[in-house]
Amino acid sequence: MRNPKKYIACTLALTMTAASLFAGCGKDPKRSNEVISADSTWYTMEKHEFTLDYDTSEFDYVYNDTLGKAGDYYVVETSGNYVIPPDVDWDEINYSDYTAEFVDVFDAQGNHVNSIDIMDAVIDSGVLEAYDAYTRDDEETEEDEETVAPVNFSLGTVSVSGDNVDVKISVFHYRDYNRAIDYKLTIDPVTGTTSYEAVELDDDIDGYSEGTLTVGDYQVEMIWLSDGAGSYLLKIYDGTGLVNSVNIAEQLPAESIGYIDAVFCIDEDTLLVAYYSQGVLGNDDFLTVNVQTGEVKKDEDGEYRWINNYGVYKASYFEGIGNVLLNDDGIQVLDFDNKALSEVFSFNCCNVNRYDISYMQLIDYTEDEISFIGTVYRGNTGMNELNTPQLIVLRKADSNPNAGKTILTAASITDISYATSEAVCIFNETNPDYFISFDDKYKTDRYFDDSEASDTAYENATAELGNQLTVDLMAGEGPDIIFGVSSLSQLNDEDYLLDISDRIDTEGLFVNVLEAAKTGDKLYQLPLAFGVTGLAVLSDDIDDGQTGFTFEQYGDFVSTTCNGHDPLAMDQTEFFILCMDAMNEQFITEDGKVDYDNSAFRALAEYANENVIPPIDTGDDMYEEVSSTLDDMSQYGAVRFEYGYFDAYIQLLERYANESVIVGLPSVDGRGPMLSVNASVAISSQTAEADACWSFVETLLSSDIQELYAAGWDGCPISTAAFESSSQKAVDIYNQELRVMSGYLTPEQLALREMDYSVVDRYEAMINSCSSVTASDPAVTAIVREEMPAYFSGQKTLDEVIAVMEDRVQTFLDERG
Repeated sequence: MRNPKKYIACTLALTMTAASLFAGCGKDPKRSNEVISADSTWYTMEKHEFTLDYDTSEFDYVYNDTLGKAGDYYVVETSGNYVIPPDVDWDEINYSDYTAEFVDVFDAQGNHVNSIDIMDAVIDSGVLEAYDAYTRDDEETEEDEETVAPVNFSLGTVSVSGDNVDVKISVFHYRDYNRAIDYKLTIDPVTGTTSYEAVELDDDIDGYSEGTLTVGDYQVEMIWLSDGAGSYLLKIYDGTGLVNSVNIAEQLPAESIGYIDAVFCIDEDTLLVAYYSQGVLGNDDFLTVNVQTGEVKKDEDGEYRWINNYGVYKASYFEGIGNVLLNDDGIQVLDFDNKALSEVFSFNCCNVNRYDISYMQLIDYTEDEISFIGTVYRGNTGMNELNTPQLIVLRKADSNPNAGKTILTAASITDISYATSEAVCIFNETNPDYFISFDDKYKTDRYFDDSEASDTAYENATAELGNQLTVDLMAGEGPDIIFGVSSLSQLNDEDYLLDISDRIDTEGLFVNVLEAAKTGDKLYQLPLAFGVTGLAVLSDDIDDGQTGFTFEQYGDFVSTTCNGHDPLAMDQTEFFILCMDAMNEQFITEDGKVDYDNSAFRALAEYANENVIPPIDTGDDMYEEVSSTLDDMSQYGAVRFEYGYFDAYIQLLERYANESVIVGLPSVDGRGPMLSVNASVAISSQTAEADACWSFVETLLSSDIQELYAAGWDGCPISTAAFESSSQKAVDIYNQELRVMSGYLTPEQLALREMDYSVVDRYEAMINSCSSVTASDPAVTAIVREEMPAYFSGQKTLDEVIAVMEDRVQTFLDERG
């Protein structure tokens, strides 16, 4: 990676020199935006939604997903559990009677062709009778037959294979699994006709199939091995049959594999498997498989770690293109030679919701027509609500209908949300003069150091991206509109961003959030959605009117109420960074200089050094953090709440939501909770189209789009009306799920109670009490992360660390300008 200090110093110097030359020639530094020509590439969009006709009140849980294309038809899976009657005999219950599994079939125009009840298809196929006959002893008498348990079955994966739907099932005598046999049931999706065959596993293999992937010339069946620490058997087929059976556990016995993310084809003999390793420190890893020899090698040198930047779980193999990944920029191909993504198709050539399509599956691709299918998930819909599967077809047009429109360039350093993308689609469709096009060069993952996957690497990447943006914006070459750069506080300057405080109508918005987001009296970045960072504590455990903790109060709270259990559960450096960001203004002087040699900094450092004990890592953090939340509240009275929003609040605290309050992190002055901007938009101060950009911002603030921000995972919307309606819906969903669970759990087992809307009012009042935004600078955070451990480990005194850190940070900020 380039040295950020040296890079920004040089580029800024060059930029300033160029700017002075332009000024001398009388050149306006603001660029002239391009205009779309009639012969520029354009694809029209045709979208079909697949309508599912199910009464969701019959289910206590239901889920749907798009499986793929079978022949000329598209297949959607719907699965779940029917409501179990409260008077059921739990000792004799057969859970198969309450299992729901359907596939629905649609044609290319979105018409419903067929609906198949998989449970009925299994029963009617004859496989249960065949198993029963095969497993009974010929010498059994009629009396013996009466004692033999009836035949039962359990479902495995449902998948599309060629023109058919394949269903993996395990058949056994009721509560006698020792003689279970696995079968593959093949279903014609149009006629519903079935056939079956036994699936042979090695005698010493205990596991089940998770489905089959087509990768290059091979079909790879992934069989999870249930014995041992967790691993996989890969069965690799080609057109002629089984090529190899590869037991990863035998070759990598020390590797505990939780699940496989994706399988790629590197060449005709080599597959690359991306998986989640469940070691003491769980992480994403890779291994290669030689198809012919079966040899397995773990990627010890990190040759393929760069792929982690791109969300491999969304990747698939497409014949004629390669290892394809859809993201919000377009259709990408993994380029193993250059360790990067190579673009095949840009979504700038159409007007499609980029969030939706990035979670879909590429089905057909030609120069003239491209098809995607998928089921997208846009927020909390509740446990018995279905998402809508859809088919999107892009067709190449003879001319561009947007010809003559001026292009507004937009950039987002993170993935584009559904709400943001929908706002862009509406603007592009309805505005007669302007069209928003995205520039993908400002994505954070383009700046990662591939050799290191860590917090520091992310901070360095974000810092370098920020440096590049400052240079481009100053030169008038950056984007007109920028999303998601609230963490880049160095952009909050009139040289880079437009002050929009005089343009915005604050009626109906969280005014205190807007005020907190200002730099002085100027608003450079508009929060679209936000969260709250602090501690959720039981109201009875703090004083009336208390909004936060001083360090002394927090130490007493941890040692008494929490029984010595720190609810923040962080190591010293991470604790220090979190609390430092929450009182960042304490470390900047009136003239903008860094000041760490003060009482606030010393109090934080000394508290972290003397009181913070790192949590014990058991290797199961992902599960323990969720399962222990209620235990933490009942035993210790507090739990960490970071970048949270209302849905997360009630799901996190459940029965304690009615009696809890969010307070501030420990600080020198006991301040209240901090706001954290999750989604934002800004306008370049160098744009030549400021009014057009603001017109788009007004689209983002419209009630329809604000409702979408509220419904998604972006956080609390800046609109108070959208917050209130979405939060009330979240309470309704929670209570509905509670009523479903109460049907088969006793009050003692459930130990929860329904919420009322007063919890919404209390949360809104808490938001209105917040007066500051968590401020962080990735470059500064990276320096803190490097320097503070020397003090915590006793290698340096606090004075020594303060001197070094203050010098490094101030030097960097001076060079950055």
